[in-house]
Amino acid sequence: MEVTVEKSSSLQRKLKVKVPSDQLQQKIDSRLREIGKQVKLKGIRPGRIPHKVLKQRYGKSVQREIVTELVQSSLFEAIEKESLRPASNPVLEDLPDMADGGDLEFTASIEVYPEIDSIDATAITLKRPQTDVTEADVDDMLQTLREQRQTWVDIEGKPSTGNRVVVEFVAATDMGMVPEQGRQRLSLVIGSSGFDALEKAASSLEVGGTKKLKIKFPETYSDPQLAGKKASVELEVMQVQRADVPEIDERFIQSFAVESGSIDDLKQEVRGNLERELDQAMKSYLKSQLVKDLLNTHSDLEVPASIVEQEADNLRKKAASERGVEPDTVPAEPFKNAAIERVRSGLLLAEIARQNNIIIDGARVRKAIEIVAETYEQPLEVVQMYYGNQQLLQSVENIVLEEQVVDWVMEQAKVSDEPMAFKEVINAAAAAGKPL
Repeated sequence: MEVTVEKSSSLQRKLKVKVPSDQLQQKIDSRLREIGKQVKLKGIRPGRIPHKVLKQRYGKSVQREIVTELVQSSLFEAIEKESLRPASNPVLEDLPDMADGGDLEFTASIEVYPEIDSIDATAITLKRPQTDVTEADVDDMLQTLREQRQTWVDIEGKPSTGNRVVVEFVAATDMGMVPEQGRQRLSLVIGSSGFDALEKAASSLEVGGTKKLKIKFPETYSDPQLAGKKASVELEVMQVQRADVPEIDERFIQSFAVESGSIDDLKQEVRGNLERELDQAMKSYLKSQLVKDLLNTHSDLEVPASIVEQEADNLRKKAASERGVEPDTVPAEPFKNAAIERVRSGLLLAEIARQNNIIIDGARVRKAIEIVAETYEQPLEVVQMYYGNQQLLQSVENIVLEEQVVDWVMEQAKVSDEPMAFKEVINAAAAAGKPL
């Protein structure tokens, strides 16, 4: 087999492959002999069918079959031979050129990963959070748990901060009425919804009150027809409610599977959960710093377009899911820059692992899966599910490998301690988890 590699662009390669005719013909003849042992023709004993007859009857189909196999195997061999690192599957640029009895020739294009120079971890500067879970953090979480179990009670009068108001409205936009028929219903808590204009309007009304106004909907509004758009709105308040927050009594405590009903036992359970959350947040915070440093020093690193497209599509689908709309209604283009940064950071972290022979620690993978499984009623079944699903397992392995990379860099980099409160670390980690 002869292989010629041409560099179409920095990450595009063109492979020209030639398979000698004798190699091709040997495979065709071998396949015809196999067929001859299996088929039956009237008047001819099994296994005695002349080669000429087999070629007349099955030659074309066998040739197509062998050519397909040879194209696939020779492409794989060519990639191995030329030490290419493919970022996508090869794409045939033309149909195999093969005259009767001649060589098999074809051309394929392939996108490869970029070549990255040695990354000097000793030049990286990181800040390591210094914090602990305090009693105040535990008390704050207990209050959050109470609020999660709160119920809403109808009240009279205008809504104030902390009250929930249920409104119905119809919006007139440049594209028409939304909805086309009927009205949209929206529930929001005054002072925390983020929809300030609608909050202000609703706060001036009692149940049954109506108002007309012009507002701009938040960019994150769930209806893509209204998200980020200005509209004339006709609004009516349907309900005004206050929160009824439960007390921390024995019944409340036992609802969290703390059978003793003891507040001290509940606090201990809460503290353990917060400490696990803090551990994950610190890892995310450190990783975000490392990624930021790598992106700053490799801002011109070109990344494979095929992977960027896939990542942008993943971000688009995630955004659609969060908004409760169909993915097809959300364009992928706004996510392209974030996708480029994510792919670039992923490649750089993987390159650190490759350059320094950091391999996935199976024990850490198992522990990571068990931590997830502990939150379910049947932990063992969840563990088995992860190990039985290659995609789920690979997602955990990727996370663990990146954690190992961060740990390794921490040993090499310039690291200074930074006093931080629990909430500061959590918020910093949450901000790091958003699209770049």
